[in-house]
Amino acid sequence: MSEDIEGLSRLMARFDAMPANVRKRAGQAAFLGAEEMVGAMKAIAPRDDGEDGDQKLVDHIYHEEGRLGDISYVVISDAKDSKGRPKAPRVELGHVAADGTQVPAVPHFYPVVRTLGAKIKRRIASAVTRELRKK
Repeated sequence: MSEDIEGLSRLMARFDAMPANVRKRAGQAAFLGAEEMVGAMKAIAPRDDGEDGDQKLVDHIYHEEGRLGDISYVVISDAKDSKGRPKAPRVELGHVAADGTQVPAVPHFYPVVRTLGAKIKRRIASAVTRELRKK
């Protein structure tokens, strides 16, 4: 695993030292958090018709396992327009259309991350603590 994240090796050592049941419980809490984020993002993402070969944004919001395997999940929004360019950042932040008009921003990704991030971190920490106390 590359050391492109500061402190990653130290974090990995802590995860490796975890008992299997604690690691499993933390992974379950992380999975539930990722599911909750995806659901919230899909609920507030703008609905478009996917015209001109564009992919529908809502259909391309999902989660998958992160770098830490079964205890981390990454939420992804990877819809592309007809030219193969990422669509989500332009929808999230707004952009200037080809005809020069300003297309307003329709935030759907970062508001959910900011709203649910702390709640999910607490849920994972609580699950780990509960599992450790069982012993």
